[in-house]
Order: sequence, then structure tokens, then C-alpha cells
Amino acid sequence: MSTLLKGRIFTFDGIFEGSILIEGGIISKIARGNLNVRADESLDFRGKPDCLILPGFIDAHVHLRDLELSYKEDFYTGTRAAAKGGYTIIADMPNSKPRTNTPSSLEEKARIAEEKAMVDFGLYYGVPKDPAHLTEIVKELAIGIKIYMVEDFYSETREMAMMAFSYAAGENLPVVVHAENPSFFVDSLSGKIRTTEAEASAIGDACAAATNYGFQLHITHLSSLKGLNEFIRWKEKLGCTSDTCPHYFLLTEEVVESLKGVAKVYPPLRGEADVRAILEAVRTGKIDAITSDHAPHAIWEKAVEFERALGGFPGLETTLPLLLTLVEKNLLKLEDLVKLCSTNPAKIFRIKNVGAIEEGKIGNLTVVDLGRRHKIEPENFESKSKLSPFGGMEVIGKAVATIVRGSPVMLEGEIIGEKGWGTNVKNYG
Repeated sequence: MSTLLKGRIFTFDGIFEGSILIEGGIISKIARGNLNVRADESLDFRGKPDCLILPGFIDAHVHLRDLELSYKEDFYTGTRAAAKGGYTIIADMPNSKPRTNTPSSLEEKARIAEEKAMVDFGLYYGVPKDPAHLTEIVKELAIGIKIYMVEDFYSETREMAMMAFSYAAGENLPVVVHAENPSFFVDSLSGKIRTTEAEASAIGDACAAATNYGFQLHITHLSSLKGLNEFIRWKEKLGCTSDTCPHYFLLTEEVVESLKGVAKVYPPLRGEADVRAILEAVRTGKIDAITSDHAPHAIWEKAVEFERALGGFPGLETTLPLLLTLVEKNLLKLEDLVKLCSTNPAKIFRIKNVGAIEEGKIGNLTVVDLGRRHKIEPENFESKSKLSPFGGMEVIGKAVATIVRGSPVMLEGEIIGEKGWGTNVKNYG
């Protein structure tokens, strides 16, 4: 199959009007101006000055549920949401039910994803209960190991976490850490308060472990000034990386009063000083990537007393419009957005031949309309989870086309791809 795109093309050397030919899933030709070739599919964005062709976006932290939690989300609906939101690759976390922490469960999830996914995917592996489950199949199918510090490190399973660290170091797999130390949680009438000290302490412990075991460490969903400062202290000597999510630099804890369970998330929303610090770290490149932490739940699981509400909310269909709005307001540079959501995630998780528009790269592209004004409407999400703390917000900019290995899977908000088109990024070669 061949696809020809025409329009304004983003590269780190500048934006130009040109053409991109994708053949057999690979970018075979990039030309300035019009490229006069025949293709099976042609997408023409010329004459649309607000449209821009970007490298395909990557979300390295999503929860697509499926299996016994498919009432919340599954790989079909979740990757439809990804395509709608402009994401060509997503990476699924292992805290599904059953957990993805045995070779058989990893193989089963990979099989389900291959059958259902609309976009390409990576999989994470959780800390197993048996050392024998740290096998070659993990390296073959997973892009990294996920550590939940509360459950895996500050617990009776700590020894297995250490074995996972050693395995990751030996197999050159990144370790993604949800950094919270429960020793710093504080009791309250609405449940445990997950303090900023809890995040900072866990980041320090994770970095110390990375120093001792030699694995590549990535701190996910950084949320606080104290956590950020601890991360930066280690980043300079360890070379660790991090990501954050839009809710940690666009929302404060004050919204919980009105939104209640809808805004509940782990780590929790923070104060104004934290929000300002995280946004500035995103703007200045101290934080390496942006993820959504797409965590869908049924409405009835959120519309209960705050202490009983489950943590998390969907983000695949809101993240890009929120970020493009920052670009429109000159709070974020377009080139930094591309690094945060495409180039850097590809490097951190060693996803080959993506992250830039270049000949020889895989034909994953996200086309955005920088001037498209619209409102975030959770009731129209592709995700099964029809709620968001950003619901009703006016935004500027959205994805208008998602191209995965040369095949359009979303055009102008309509999902047009084939169920099962997505493949494991470990197949990229």
C-alpha cells in the first residue's frame, strides 16, 4: 500500500510546503512542493494554513484495561480513542486483571492487542511473583518493566522488585516507576493524603536503586515541586528521564471541591506552586515527555463518595488539544511539543525508526489543525469512559488525521482504520 500526503510538513530544520510518500509502511520520499507520483491513497492538506503534518504522537502511559476489566475499556475502544486523539503508538500498563506479570499473561495481552488495536502499541511487564517468570519472552514482547513503588517496593515483594531491576539492567529494558512512598501518606477523613514528600522520597529511592543495579530509570507522572527537585538532583548524575501529564500542570487541587471523584487521580492534583513548577519544567525541557495516564473507569465508579471513588480518568482524547492550546497561547513551543510527545518517547523506550519525519522512518504521522476551536465533550469520547475533569473546556487545536504505518486510521474525527491493524512496536525490527 502507498499513501501520499501533501501539505505543510514539520521538521526540526523548519516547516515547509511539501509531499510525503509512504510505501509499505515506510516513508520513501519527502519533497518540497508537489510530488507527482501515483499512490493508493492521497491526502491533501494544501490550502489549509492551520494544518500541519507532525511526526506520529506516542503516549507511553495508558491503561487500556481489557480482560476482566473490559467494561471500563478494551484495546479496541482504547485505541479508537488514541486514534481520535492523534496518537499512533500507545504503551499499556500491566495493572490489568489479571496482572501482566507472567509470560502467559503477557502473551495473552499481546494476542488480544493484535486482534483489536487500531494503532500500534507497546506493553509493560509488572513485577512477577516468581523469578522464573523473568524470561526471554518479556524482552521479546515488552518495552519496559513497570514498578508501583507502594505495592512492589515498599512491601513484602521488594526482593522480587530487586530481581526485576537486575533483569531490566541485563536486558537493557527501561524501568518505569510510579513513585510514591506510603510512609509519607497522611490519614484524613477523606482517606490517605498522598503528600508531595511521598513522591520525592520514592524518587530518591528509585534513583538509588538505579545507581546500584544499573537499569535505565524513567519516573512517570511527576506531579509536585518537591518531586521535581529530587528528580532534577538525580537527573544530572544518573541520566534518568521523566514524564508528566496535563492535569499536573493545568489543574490544581481546588477543582476537586466541585468535580469530586471525577478529579481523583494518583498521584493527586497539587497546589498552585506545584502546577507552576511542573509547567515550567515542561517548557524548559527538564521533564522529558508528556503522557496522558489514560485511566478509564465506569461512571458509577467515580460518582461516589470521594474516598471510595477510583483514581484516574481518560486522557487520550484530551491531551493533544490541551497541549495545542498552550502552543496557541505561546506557553509551549511547537518543536518542544513534538519532542515531548514523539521524539523523546521514541528514544526513551527505544521504539525504532519513529519520532521524526525522515526518509526511511516508519510512516507514523499526526496531522493537526492548529486553529480548530472546539469544546471538550466527554459524552462524545471514543473511550468507554465518558468523563473528564476537562469537560466543557474550550480548546484550540486538534488532530485531524492519524496515520499508522502509512494507513489512515482517523480522518476528520472519523475512525476509518481496521480493527487489528495495530501491531506491537517490538515488531518494528
